[in-house]
Amino acid sequence: MTKNSTEKLVEDASTPYRNEQAKRKFFEHLKGGEGFAGDSVTKFAEAVGQWQQFSKNDDFINFDKSRAAEFCVWLNTRETKTKAGTLSLTTQYHYLRRLKRFFMWLSEQPEYRKIRKTDVDFLRLSKKDARIATAGTTKAMPTFEEVQKIITSIHPQNEIDQRDRAILSLALITGMRISAISTLKMKNFDRDNKLIDQNPGDGVLTKNSKKIMTTFFPIGWTDPEKHFTEWYDYMKKKGAEPNHPIFPSTLRGFSSKSDYSKALVSDEGWSSSSSARKIFEKRCKNAGVPYYHPHSFRHLIVNYLSKARLTEEEKKAISMNLGHENVGTTFGSYGYGNMSSIDAVKIVQKLTVTPTNGQNLIITPEDKAALERILKQM
Repeated sequence: MTKNSTEKLVEDASTPYRNEQAKRKFFEHLKGGEGFAGDSVTKFAEAVGQWQQFSKNDDFINFDKSRAAEFCVWLNTRETKTKAGTLSLTTQYHYLRRLKRFFMWLSEQPEYRKIRKTDVDFLRLSKKDARIATAGTTKAMPTFEEVQKIITSIHPQNEIDQRDRAILSLALITGMRISAISTLKMKNFDRDNKLIDQNPGDGVLTKNSKKIMTTFFPIGWTDPEKHFTEWYDYMKKKGAEPNHPIFPSTLRGFSSKSDYSKALVSDEGWSSSSSARKIFEKRCKNAGVPYYHPHSFRHLIVNYLSKARLTEEEKKAISMNLGHENVGTTFGSYGYGNMSSIDAVKIVQKLTVTPTNGQNLIITPEDKAALERILKQM
């Protein structure tokens, strides 16, 4: 074996380690340097994993524009287990933007300066496909009446019924994310002031670990607030301490660890929010309503509040209660931005414009003279 071939074998053997080392540094940067949540970092890992699958785990330093272009073709044509058999444009778009961010970061590291940023730009969809990918789809959102039906269909016979009704009620009147709801502790709720402190320091899982102060939104229906506070009072009377979860997991372990009670809750929290999500699925089905995932309740409350004549100050307050820094995010992505083309047509058809529903335009001789002077200067 020649010296060059031996060196090549050593280099090939070290490639996986170098790649994993680079990935670990990047993920640490996302989490520690930019404050990304664990779920978000996982999505970046999935995107990088797509590249490694395509390149057969080739050294990242061999990245160039031709390989980037080849990857885009591979991503668009590779088979999947979905009904369509291929990745959707939206999925491709997100894989590419995350992978682009990874290689951009990598190009700034001393040992990867060989990678050109202009080559990284080739990780992209065509403008046409990008427009389709970012146009989004109509979000499934329940009507207010459907949520009322779901909540009122629960007639508590035991702790689990009471807990489930309180979870659905809190989701409606606060728009909180299910990850935060499922990790709330007793001390996070100030009953007297109706304040919920979504505090990551207490273990509450919020997006990007942001501390959020929340209160109940006025929706013209008082039952949900009553259902939640009654459950909170019940837990307190039962002996729940400040660090105990407001919404404990279902009691299990009667005959085996997989054997769950049909009536009682434990004194422990959930290991993940997936169990809390299943509550929405179960209660929708029981009420004879199509399944709406927890996040759709968040869209509903913003859409509902959007119909009021809100001041800019009120819009900002609603946005902050939901944990958004930008009002445009709240009323763009969640409120008016969720309007379908049919909804827009119906609203326009209902518009009535008359000379008297605004200010009457009366042109005085002075106005006419001023207008003539302006026109002469144009």
